[in-house]
Amino acid sequence: MIGKEVGILIPVIHPKIYQRMKIIGVEEGGIWVESQKLINEMLQALKVTAAPNTLVIFVPYHQIAFAITGADYPSFDEKALGL
Repeated sequence: MIGKEVGILIPVIHPKIYQRMKIIGVEEGGIWVESQKLINEMLQALKVTAAPNTLVIFVPYHQIAFAITGADYPSFDEKALGL
């Protein structure tokens, strides 16, 4: 999943809204992600308009409630199709 964009629910950031993030790296204790929304918030908090490098954020696994992304094939509602 490295390099893919996913939706991640991280309650300490927001309890109900998924954050769109790109997975940059995976470690034993969590994942490194890039999020334009969080980058914007950090730059505003620092009162700067740019950073010399793209900011990435480490999120420990215990902070992640849920993650979602798509696969390369369609999804179907089995019940609606009578299966």
